[in-house]
Amino acid sequence: MRVPLPLATLSMLGVNTVLTLWLTARAESVEAWGFTPAHPSLLSALTSLFVHAGWLHWLKNALFLGLFGVYVERALGAWRWLALYLASGLGAIGVHWAMSLTIQPSLYREGLVGASGAISGLVGYFALRFYRRRVRLVWASPNRWGLSVPMWVGVLAWVLLQGAGAILEAGQPTPSAIGYWAHLGGFATGLTLALLWGAGAQGEQEYLLECAERALQQGAAGDALRYLQQLPTTDAPRVRYLQGAAWAMLGDPDEASPLLREAVQRALARGDDAHAADAADLLSELDRLHTLDAPTLQTLLRTAEHRQERARALRWLETLTRHPDLPDRPEWLLLHARLLHQQGQPDAANAILQRLIADHPDSLQAALAKLEGRR
Repeated sequence: MRVPLPLATLSMLGVNTVLTLWLTARAESVEAWGFTPAHPSLLSALTSLFVHAGWLHWLKNALFLGLFGVYVERALGAWRWLALYLASGLGAIGVHWAMSLTIQPSLYREGLVGASGAISGLVGYFALRFYRRRVRLVWASPNRWGLSVPMWVGVLAWVLLQGAGAILEAGQPTPSAIGYWAHLGGFATGLTLALLWGAGAQGEQEYLLECAERALQQGAAGDALRYLQQLPTTDAPRVRYLQGAAWAMLGDPDEASPLLREAVQRALARGDDAHAADAADLLSELDRLHTLDAPTLQTLLRTAEHRQERARALRWLETLTRHPDLPDRPEWLLLHARLLHQQGQPDAANAILQRLIADHPDSLQAALAKLEGRR
């Protein structure tokens, strides 16, 4: 399955890199673009998210933007990713401004620049959406990771460090170059939006699906079904396909077939051609492809033709034409022959045409086969 490019993440990396390059020799310009609590404005709050104090400052932020931005954008899409990024950046600046008026007055006349508050919002979303993921810390061998911790442990440690830094610095007369309050504000904004957007439930579902797929790859169909049973009621084609695949692996085609048929129909209705084709492949292996209705089969074959997957369509047609009592068999035989011709297999195509004429002599397709055989 093709993974779309993370255009929003790449665009933000590009914009910040260009601005950092342009402002490298203009220290006064960097200050002019920053946010100063003593002179707050929405414009300076926005511009401060796109400028950095220097290359080292930007490179550290770029690393985290690349690491977290790609995952979050694939989960949210470009536009919601951008909304999360900007909202988190503004939330970060809001908390920084509020702390300069209350707990840490030394920040009041200091400029704030950098994308770290907005990036912290991506971390906040990531922490909830992917909390089941593990962070690998060391290698056990050259080809295998060893010690790892759950993602939420790593994020919690980062939050505690930011909180400790903010508290320790609160009473100091001179602030450091690290915007602890901005980091915490951005993180809190991202986490809040993640809660509002249901990221926790989505992350849990994705985790269970990944576990089910891994179990199937390892041949543990029973474990796959147990993972799938923990999912909330859903009509997602991927879930139906995995359930059908698990029952097929357990040797129960009667349980598998209706689930796979449903997976095909729901996937086609949603335009999810890849999952529809995968479910159809498994139905074909079980010799149950003919249990799909004719309109669904026609849609599947058109989709395979559009995706230039003629070899797959030929496998399906070979399965369908094994059943002599299938009402649409003459149509499938004729289509099978035509596809073989297109694949450069005239002898095999002619053999299919002869079978069509012999098995269904009174059909319109047989008459067409006789005409095509004379060419």
